[in-house]
Amino acid sequence: MSTYKKLRTFDLDELLFDEEETRTVLKFIFAETHHKDIDSMPMSDSLREFAQALLVEAIDASHAIGYVHGLFRSVKNPVKGALTILKTFGKEANQNWFKYASVSDLQNAQVYDFVLDFLGKFVFRLQDYIAKNELDEKPGAFLAYEVPTRGIVIRWG
Repeated sequence: MSTYKKLRTFDLDELLFDEEETRTVLKFIFAETHHKDIDSMPMSDSLREFAQALLVEAIDASHAIGYVHGLFRSVKNPVKGALTILKTFGKEANQNWFKYASVSDLQNAQVYDFVLDFLGKFVFRLQDYIAKNELDEKPGAFLAYEVPTRGIVIRWG
């Protein structure tokens, strides 16, 4: 069963990513087929907020699920720089932004690969940004995180 999930909102002074980091986070979340569009998009505070909200959701959902499922090993390289940003973000993020991750969890922030797959459902909002670079309402999507029962569960961080 899916539930409608709205991404967290941030004030301008809470935004932590610059233009390059925002693009890296978006490339970390979205499939490689969208990377060229991400590189060509004009940057806005709204887009920076979108990227930060996606990363907060990725970290928090991964902590809600827990790290006890499956074998953790990397079988592909994440977007260059994404792991560095993930670690830095965990140290600078406000703990109140998270429902499940604790302060100590944020010091070693990690994200499941399958959580990124689910967050990829926000690609329709990314396409809105590509088309007009602003949204009238905060992004939301139907998400139901489900731990894969077969194969390898990959964790970044």
